[in-house]
Amino acid sequence: MDIILCGGGDIGSAAAETLTLAGESVTLIDPDERKIRFLRDNLDISTIEGSASSASILQSANVAKADAVIATTDIDEVNLVICDIAASLGAARTMARIDHSMFLQDEQLDYAAVFSVDRLFSPDRVMASGMASWLRNPAAIAIEQFTGNEIELQQLTVDPQAQAVGQPLRSLAMPRGARLAAITRNGMATLPSAEAAVEGGDIVTLVAEREVFPAMRKLFTRGTYGKQSIAISGGSPSAAWLCTFLSDRAFDIRLFEMDRNRAEELGERLDWVTVLHADPADPDVFAEEQLHRVDAFVSMKSDEQNMLACAYARRMGVKNVMPVIRHAEFKPILAELGIDRAWNPREDAVQAIRGFLYCHEFERIDGFFNDTLELMRLRVGSRSTLIGQTLAAIGDTPPMLVLACESDDGTPFVPGGDLEINAGRHMIVLTTTQKSDEVRTRLDAGGSR
Repeated sequence: MDIILCGGGDIGSAAAETLTLAGESVTLIDPDERKIRFLRDNLDISTIEGSASSASILQSANVAKADAVIATTDIDEVNLVICDIAASLGAARTMARIDHSMFLQDEQLDYAAVFSVDRLFSPDRVMASGMASWLRNPAAIAIEQFTGNEIELQQLTVDPQAQAVGQPLRSLAMPRGARLAAITRNGMATLPSAEAAVEGGDIVTLVAEREVFPAMRKLFTRGTYGKQSIAISGGSPSAAWLCTFLSDRAFDIRLFEMDRNRAEELGERLDWVTVLHADPADPDVFAEEQLHRVDAFVSMKSDEQNMLACAYARRMGVKNVMPVIRHAEFKPILAELGIDRAWNPREDAVQAIRGFLYCHEFERIDGFFNDTLELMRLRVGSRSTLIGQTLAAIGDTPPMLVLACESDDGTPFVPGGDLEINAGRHMIVLTTTQKSDEVRTRLDAGGSR
């Protein structure tokens, strides 16, 4: 693909490196001569020095033939204007980074439509959504989010006393919008039939729309998911997004912010959160608030503050600590501090960009199965031999499960057997590795619409 990246900051440069390694043709535009020189010297990309909000600059990048224009500067309004101009000049698709929640939540105006943007994304929001998924599902081995974070894939170990053990899948009352995608037993992953039954110790791969996942999970675990206590250090935008994603009765959230004005602002906006003007890394505050009892401690300040606060919380007995670490050079230190996992908005932003680019074509999703099953994002092409057929009619020839897709208006859902395959439909498909090439061919993955 021919991709134009507008903005050579942390996100733009990271996206350029990732996409170049994936074999894409990347042109990066930035007005800063030093950034351009550094990127040109270190990456195999084309560079243009100048403002991407200039039509002439975009035309010099051959915008009319670009498969996608992605604006990643740190100014929301500039990103919207860039995408608007790029779309008017013939760019196939546009994507804009947005940091201010106003552009994402305003019910009075659809900014994406006004500025001809195919996708808006917020690095803070994407990261917070992932963090919320981990906090909601402490027993999950692995988590992946699909189609705008509305559908999740999780892998869980089946409890020997769980309700589903020993029962054929057809008899389980799975909620609508949920599916058991695979069963892994003794290291071998298989696509389950309606007669299959899980055993204690199996690893099940579950896919469900976010609101029904708790009901689906309870079939396979006996864990008690009562109210969780969460402590968040720092009132950053990502902290506000995290509180928003956890705005239900399952969480007791305390947010600590040292700036009094910011604390008061957040207290008014987040009325389900207890906002305190204090530093939770202060031993006196930590002891007074009994933070050693929390289920999770999240720190969203500077990298140094986050590492120290989480290391202290870990030493005081908090099992789940979640620091935000923006600079890669700090990662080797985390293990020495007893910290297992860190979060980086830049990395999550790059994944959002990859998802936007490849959901229109074809992409393998790695990290869930070894060699027996293959998970893929794809778009059905116009030459697919399965067009017009329902999933029920296709059966298991070829063997595949459609785990998620988007409706005509872009709404994500987990389909039932009555879903009809149409050209242009975006889907998440699971099949056997042996039959993956056949599935791609029969769906004409990434072919013409």
